[in-house]
Amino acid sequence: MDPRKITLYIILIVSIAAVIFQTPQFQAVGMGKHTFVSGSNVDCVSCHRYDAYQDMSTSQALMLDAHRRAAGNKNYTTYLEVGGISYDPSGIIYTSVDADGDGTSDIWTWDGSMWVHNGIAKLYDLDLNMDGSIEGSEICKLCHNLELMGVSSAVSEAHTVGTRYCDDDRCHGNRANQYNSYLLFAGNRNNVTSAGWTISNDNVHAGFYNEAAGKDAGNPIFFHSYGQVPGNAAPGNSINISESPYTCLGCHSHISVTGSVASSPKFNHRDPDAPKGRYT
Repeated sequence: MDPRKITLYIILIVSIAAVIFQTPQFQAVGMGKHTFVSGSNVDCVSCHRYDAYQDMSTSQALMLDAHRRAAGNKNYTTYLEVGGISYDPSGIIYTSVDADGDGTSDIWTWDGSMWVHNGIAKLYDLDLNMDGSIEGSEICKLCHNLELMGVSSAVSEAHTVGTRYCDDDRCHGNRANQYNSYLLFAGNRNNVTSAGWTISNDNVHAGFYNEAAGKDAGNPIFFHSYGQVPGNAAPGNSINISESPYTCLGCHSHISVTGSVASSPKFNHRDPDAPKGRYT
């Protein structure tokens, strides 16, 4: 046999073996296409334990706890599910949705045990195994459950998951919209539900955040919450998000960075013809 062919076969076999060996490391690290067999029973952590879930768990304990508490707050999850834009602690959810087609946006009121509108009662619960706590994949559904984006359960069980970004209008707000008014957490001066709007205005992070908000990240938003283009969409582009959500990861995600700092050039004393300048 031609030695060149033998060498080629060896290289091919080694390459295939290397790919097979490395395959376990290629676990889902992005949104991708995820088909739900049963929307409420999907165990996200089984595939995302070593990327999204572990990153959230190890980055900041306070961040994980905050999202767990949000996922366990039935008033908040109901607020998202009905398309809320403002919440009055006295028991009113104002929305941007006209589900009953009466020409006005729906308003939901608290009857003591459920949120009610036009004879329909809701109380959205992400505690799917009903053990009294939010754990495992239940916390993932706060940001990836399509029902919380106004997509019906029938579609969410047969289609892909959705993605909410940090400065989604209804989550932490952005420089364009802050749907969650201060009433959502009355008395909280540092309102995290308006973080995007806050840092975009007269804030030390404003320059960084606003510059990113003007750039297209190239990542499409497959499902707009209730069909509305979010305020963090790339300017002039209703398909992709901007880079603004990434600014949040700088402080709220476990990121390892390596690099070196080069000192500024000094005056060359040995060269009489070196250009003159101030010492630095």
